Amino acid sequence: MKADKRVFLTLDGLRGIAAIMIVLFHSPALVGHLRPQSAYLSVDLFFALSGCVLEASYRDRLAAGLSTREFMLIRCIRLWPMFALSLLVGLAFALIRLSHGIGGETAWGIATALLTGLALLPTPAMTGKGWVVPLNAAGWSLILELAINFLYALFWRHLTNRLLSVIVAVAGVVLMVMSTRHGGIDMGSTWGSIAGGLVRVTYSFALGVLILRAYDGRVWTGWASVIPPLALIPILAMNRGGLWFDLVSALVLLPLIVWAGLRLEPGPWLGKLFRWGGLVSYALYALHGPLLKFVRMEIVLHVEHSREAFLIAGLLAIAAMLPLCALLDRWYDAPLRRRLSAALLRPRDRRIAEPAMSLP
Repeated sequence: MKADKRVFLTLDGLRGIAAIMIVLFHSPALVGHLRPQSAYLSVDLFFALSGCVLEASYRDRLAAGLSTREFMLIRCIRLWPMFALSLLVGLAFALIRLSHGIGGETAWGIATALLTGLALLPTPAMTGKGWVVPLNAAGWSLILELAINFLYALFWRHLTNRLLSVIVAVAGVVLMVMSTRHGGIDMGSTWGSIAGGLVRVTYSFALGVLILRAYDGRVWTGWASVIPPLALIPILAMNRGGLWFDLVSALVLLPLIVWAGLRLEPGPWLGKLFRWGGLVSYALYALHGPLLKFVRMEIVLHVEHSREAFLIAGLLAIAAMLPLCALLDRWYDAPLRRRLSAALLRPRDRRIAEPAMSLP
């Protein structure tokens, strides 16, 4: 079975779990001790999944002449609608803060953040502590994802397995050094740590491409497909395992989980669940930051100040985000992407704008 003809359902399931875990990670005030304290490693998993699946979906098309411009148009169309919506939600919250004189935001700073974000560009900052994407802090990973996608398409013909192996080895060493200085691998969201984020995406994406190229096409179908998702949960839930736990997880364990996910596929019932998780994961990841700001504000204003009530309200609000994201994916994101594809892509490119699994 050819890898690029498959729908990678187990990888979809991994993506869904990772997205949920990172939402919980960014909700410490709402979920308390239920917070998965190492879920920032979800980003490294996303990057590895991206390299793996984009290589499967586009290698033949790039070889057949798909240009870098066309490839990047396809990728931007995939990411832009939901990311733009997240920026508008973040804008609304920023304007509320500005109207109440809370924080140090200015009207000019908010406008700059909106315009650069809508252009899928980072927002310039005066200090290293500034967010790369102020209206949606998680957007740094999407911008770096597009950057590595551009380099991948631009140099695809030259990316031999040997060269990719050298890139992975060098990036791995640099990542270890930078993580040691930073105190962990959680880098990329601020201008002071953006270089570390660039090394993270380089290592994991390149290794994801190599994992796909080493894949022999064999698939085992059945309940064993739950092993990769179940193995992922304790890694992301670990109570801040420290520097070496971060490095072992990002450099070794998460790529192994992706490798296993390629080879294990679920049956029909479990496959539907995994597929659903994959479909909502991007909307959940893109929107959760700005939405959680409103959730926290509303709970603080309207929920009695008991820890139990606060926790229940927070968990219910987070659970409600799942069907909301499913609806947005179906009725907002997918239709708008189709319209953008029809307007911006040539007819032959429209047919390849939706690979079997397209990652954030």
